[in-house]
Amino acid sequence: MRPAFVHAGSGTITIAHPLGRIEVPSDAVMHLSTPLLGFSHSAYALLPAARRGLWWLIATDGTPTTFVLADPFVVIADYAVDLNETEREALSLHDERDALVLVLLVMPAAWNEQASGNFRAPLVFNLAARKVQQVMNRDERYGLVEPVNLALYALMPPMGCGSTGAPNSETPEG
Repeated sequence: MRPAFVHAGSGTITIAHPLGRIEVPSDAVMHLSTPLLGFSHSAYALLPAARRGLWWLIATDGTPTTFVLADPFVVIADYAVDLNETEREALSLHDERDALVLVLLVMPAAWNEQASGNFRAPLVFNLAARKVQQVMNRDERYGLVEPVNLALYALMPPMGCGSTGAPNSETPEG
């Protein structure tokens, strides 16, 4: 089994992924105190996807593993997660402004099917401490399988491009 984590550079890491090598900033790496059920990984890179509110969570250690995550507030505006003291301590979460809540998505197998999200057991990130934990939401209104309309998540302009689609002057191409 080949490790996904390949190299630690100055401020970046390189992940060996089935799609090729991915270089990510080291501050994008989040650490789990308890691995996700069924997975042994303890570190993941959290990277924005091409749609605002969607994220990639890519394992940096062990077998290459990638999850798609979504901002639950896009689908359910009044979504809430009530963390208990033990969960807050595990995350070292003392300021709610450091928190990011995302749900794991199951992507459709066919074009005419809808994605679904696990709103009952979201991932809570402490972005300042770079910690993440999956928690059980005590609000029973939310299910393990909730429909998610991906069209609600707006496309973002390509990286290195302004609103016109032309490269920014800061990029090597421009």
